[in-house]
Amino acid sequence: MLLPALALLVAALFLAPLSGCSSTGDSSHSGGASDHIEFEEIQAIEVSDAYQIVQRLRPRWLRSRGVMSINNPTPTSPVVYIDQVRHGHVNTLRQIEAGSVLELRYLSAGDATTRFGTGHPGGAILVSIRR
Repeated sequence: MLLPALALLVAALFLAPLSGCSSTGDSSHSGGASDHIEFEEIQAIEVSDAYQIVQRLRPRWLRSRGVMSINNPTPTSPVVYIDQVRHGHVNTLRQIEAGSVLELRYLSAGDATTRFGTGHPGGAILVSIRR
């Protein structure tokens, strides 16, 4: 009788920590995907530029990824692409009117490097503009 109870206790102790390991995405209030901001989400908030969209809906995209090498002690941040054209640092997002944004997407450093080549240690933010 004691052995089955002990087995259940041991199983519960090992499985309980694992139940919190999975994630369904960003913890933003919108419930959207952690790597994507859709037009409907953008329309639901009042902001003036793309930087404010990201800051409000996916602030983790803007966080520095820390120092990536001893040779370059500068913290890294994502590179911004507008309609697949490289435009520079995240402050570029401040120049894009919120009303012109169709969608935003975040690429990890690995995905950005695969897609655009080296020079993306902080990942990339892709902006699609409405036409």
